[in-house]
Formats: sequence, C-alpha cells, structure tokens
Amino acid sequence: MNTTRERRFPDKFLWGAATSAHQVEGGNTHNDWWRFEQQPGVIRGGRGSGEACRHHERFAEDFALAAADGHGAHRLSLEWSRLEPRRGHFDAAAVAHYHEVLGALRRLGMTPIVTLHHFTNPLWIADAGGWESRDTIDRFAEFATFCAREFGGEVDWWCTVNEPEVFAFRGWSEGIWPPAVRDNSRALGVIAHQLEAHGRAYHAIHEADRLDADGDGHAALVGFAKHHVQLEALRPWHPLDRLVAHFERRVFNEAVEQATVTGRIDLAIPGARPVRRDVPGLKGALDWFGLNYYTRWRVKSLAREPHVATPGAPLNDLGWEVWPEGFRRALHSAARAGKPVLVTENGFADAGDTLRPRALFEFAEAMHRAIAEGVPVAGYLHWSLLDNFEWADGWHGRFGLYGVDPADPRGPRRRTRSAEVLARLARANALTPEVEEAAGRVALGARRD
Repeated sequence: MNTTRERRFPDKFLWGAATSAHQVEGGNTHNDWWRFEQQPGVIRGGRGSGEACRHHERFAEDFALAAADGHGAHRLSLEWSRLEPRRGHFDAAAVAHYHEVLGALRRLGMTPIVTLHHFTNPLWIADAGGWESRDTIDRFAEFATFCAREFGGEVDWWCTVNEPEVFAFRGWSEGIWPPAVRDNSRALGVIAHQLEAHGRAYHAIHEADRLDADGDGHAALVGFAKHHVQLEALRPWHPLDRLVAHFERRVFNEAVEQATVTGRIDLAIPGARPVRRDVPGLKGALDWFGLNYYTRWRVKSLAREPHVATPGAPLNDLGWEVWPEGFRRALHSAARAGKPVLVTENGFADAGDTLRPRALFEFAEAMHRAIAEGVPVAGYLHWSLLDNFEWADGWHGRFGLYGVDPADPRGPRRRTRSAEVLARLARANALTPEVEEAAGRVALGARRD
C-alpha cells in the first residue's frame, strides 16, 4: 500500500547530476593531480585516473543517458590544464571540444552549470607556487574572463571554485592531496586566496559574459560550491570535544559561508596563524550558493581518528554516515547567505546500489521539508552521473548513477536502481508513491550497518 502523498517541488526546479573533468575525462596529463598520481602509495588501490571514464570521448552518449532520465541540468568542469596548457596559450582543439560538450547539453535541453576550478591546477600554476601565491588569483581571474567570453553564449550558470576548504585542508593540512603539505597556517592562507579568487572571478565573469544563453534575462549567474559537513562532539559532555567541534565548524563552515556576504575573511584555528582581512570585491559577490553535502562527523579530541561516524548509523562504502536530517540543516545554513541555494553535490558511495536508492528518496524528503520551511532551493544535482576517479580514494568510492568499470572504460555504462529513483523524481518534479516504490520502503533509520 502506498503511504506517500505527492509533494511537489517548485516550478522550474533543476534536477540533474554532476561530474568534474579530471574525474571522468581521462588523459589529463598536464595538471598537478596527474603528476601526483604517479607517486607510489598516494592513491588507494594504486590505480590513478588514467583513462577515467573516457568521458572526453563519450560525453554525448553519457549526456543522452542523463537526458533520457529526465535530467534538466548537468554540472561539469572545464579542465584548466587542457584549455591553457601554458600561461597565455589557449589550445584551439580544447576550446573547440568544450564548445561541442556544451552544445551537446544544450541540444538535449539540459542547462550547463560550469565549474572553473575543481581541484586541479595546470602544472605551470602548481610550479609557480600554486594557491599559496597571490599571483594565482590574477591568473585565475584571467582564465575566468577567457571562459566567460568564449563560452558565455552557451553558459549562464557559472561556479567559480569547488570546496575551497576541502581543497586546502586535504592538500595543505592532512597532506593527502597535492602538494602534500602538513601546515594548518598555509591551509588557511589557501582558503583565503580561493575566496579572493572567487570574488575576482565573479566580477570578471559578469563583465565578460553579456550573452543570455537561455533567454531568461540573466547573462550570467555566478556562485561557488561549498562543502558543508556537520561537525558535532562525539561526547557532548566532554569540554574538549565540544571546543574542537566549535572551532572546526567556525572555520570549515561558517567563515567560508559568510565571506561572500560580508566581504570579510576571518579564518582561525588553534595553533595556526589566523587570516583576517576585508576584501571589498568579495562582499556580495554571489548570485547563488552552491551546497555540497554528504555526511556528519563526530569530533573526538586527542584521538588517532579525530572524526568518526555516529555509532550504529548507516554508513556508505567510505564509512561516511548517511544522515538526511543533516542535509536539511545544511540547506538552512546555506540559506543564510540570502541567495538561492543550488545543491551542487549530494551522493552516496555505494558499489552495490543497496543503500543509495532509499537514501536518495529520504534526502529528497529532507530537501522538500527545507523548501517548505522557506529555504529557496533552485535545484538538486546528484554526485555523480558516473562512477569515477575519487581522488586519493581512487576507484573505491562508487558514487555513480551509472556504473563504470575502470578496467574497461570503453565498456557499457550500467544503469543503477538509483538512476531510476532520480529519473522518477525529475520527471514528476515531486515525491510520489511511485518514487518511493522505486526507492524501497525500508527507512534508513531502521538500518544498523
């Protein structure tokens, strides 16, 4: 018996999926990640990006799968090292390729949402100091200007940088991503530079992109993607657990989320040099807020593993807690920026596709509740369209609506039950009994994996 009444999402709600160039294209040999992958032991399982999903060749058929599932939007990134392999030299073949990619999306009726920096840097940027150098802010603003002029006739939705706080802490604090540094002070400096670069790129795009691709009266809508992770004390009675969780929330979530509202960069954690400065060009530099949400971590101070999952909670294949209520709370946090919220990533590493269908439904329920409570959510982009290279986790985290065999990326894409759940959501633009039927009726709260 069906228990779910139909609950509709707003008109013109964007449903779709997301990818990033290095994770799916294959053969991105001129960036810092490719070079990093050649080092022994840095990638789980030892298999680097390599040919990835061969999306660079198969983009048209991959987009056709998404369009057939009712997706109305797709988030992708432009690989900076392909477009500008040397400073000031833009590769004509790469430019033509991305015109083909964007044209394919437009012909299928899908809105491109284009990210300019999704973790990878051209080698010439990395070797000149990378994001520790203020010069990179200037170079990125130039790249944004080029892309806005070149592709503005096909793109209205622009995402400047992806997860500046994750990028910085993975590469400069934990040291598990390039450049493999372990220095919290330098990590805070990198976050600050990425935020400044967003502000510069925001204005550069608005100046350079004067073409309204979809005729809605907006030539350019510019935002950035922020990873919001719920951080809570494992032992609420423990003063140090609470204090560490507070500082981590403050720098990882609150300071980054508010920087584009106030124009104030205010990053501080114990033991590191704080970064505090006003950036006039950053204040108000936001047309929409991109939210990436995956999990909650319980903070355990003075422990070998400082972040652990809630005991007894359902976990994905990477050991991340699957917690729909946290998604609702993250949406409310994102709304404090005062702009429409676009869910730029939300997904579940689940190679067997056993937990993900129901999780997708329950996260959509949480999103619907947030909308009913006043959060202006513009759309939902699932991570990811395809199983892909998951950075230091290699091919272990399978997030794809469509399965890909990394040993045979020329082989067929394998459609999952989760793809059917999202397809039914997108076609109905509503939570319906049919969507719940496809997702299954065993609630996540009943699981004890």
